[in-house]
Order: sequence, then C-alpha cells, then structure tokens
Amino acid sequence: MEMTKFKELCMAFGRAQNQFQEYQNGCHQFAIEMVDELITYFQIPDSQFSLFKINPQNEFNLVQPGLVHALTLRPDSYWQFGIGLTVCSAPETLPQELILIHILIRRDLENNHFLSYKNQQEQQEQQEHKIEKINDKHNFIPFLDYLHETIVKTYDDELKIFIGNDTRRQIGYS
Repeated sequence: MEMTKFKELCMAFGRAQNQFQEYQNGCHQFAIEMVDELITYFQIPDSQFSLFKINPQNEFNLVQPGLVHALTLRPDSYWQFGIGLTVCSAPETLPQELILIHILIRRDLENNHFLSYKNQQEQQEQQEHKIEKINDKHNFIPFLDYLHETIVKTYDDELKIFIGNDTRRQIGYS
C-alpha cells in the first residue's frame, strides 16, 4: 500500500492524539495521587470533602465523587479542579464554612509535575511548586504544608481585616 501525503497526515494526527491521551492520563493519575495524599495529610472525613469542576468564569460546580468529573484543561494548558473542605469549630458541628481550593496542575516536557493554588480573592495564581519524586512516589508534603499555612493565615488575617486594625497588643508600659 502506497504512503500518500494524506495518510502521512492521518498518521501524524493519530500520534498526536495518542501523545495527548498519554499526557492527559498522566496528569489525571498525578491529580488522583495528590487528592489522596491531601485527604490523608489533613485527615479529612469523607463527609467534609467534595470535588468541584471549575467553569470558564471560575465558578465552582459540585460534581459527583471521582476526580475525572472535576478535572478540566484550561486554554493556558493547565489542568484545574476544585476541592471543597467543610470546616467547623468542632468536628461535624455548626457553624460550618466551605473552603474552596482551586488547584492547577501542569507537566513539562521532562515529565516534571507542578502544582499551584489559585487564590479566589486575588484572582491570581500563587507560587508554583515543583513536585519531586522520591522512590517512584511524588512528595506532596511541601505543597500541602504551604496550602495548610495559607488557609490558616487567611483565617488569622480575616479577624484583623474585620476589626480594621492590627490585633496584636504590646505587653508592658508605653
């Protein structure tokens, strides 16, 4: 069978489709690994964890369990999804608040993975974290530490903003 220019184009298209499918599957597996690690690291009860698909207007839409329902590819080649954590003063009590976390994932040509968190208030991506591999397993701990510290700091700063001034008090005489 003769190789025509058109058949060459079809073969190139097939290769590109296969490469993209491999890329998509790799990013999806990475995202699953990250979510599993996050749940374990934060010790999140199932009842207080949810997944969200993020639409082009950056709105969070609740999806059924399974990361495949939440993961989407943005025009800038980042994969994105949302995580919801229902927090409360004591486990499963009122009042409760839903923390929405916008996660961005990318993989470069050397198969390095990167994670970043998009702050909804500032509408910008925060610092990107390269996720290192140790013994064939990704080390998410530095990113999860960063995410934890960011959320705690946000709650600490909210009271200062609400009160309108710094709540630190100087001890002693002035």
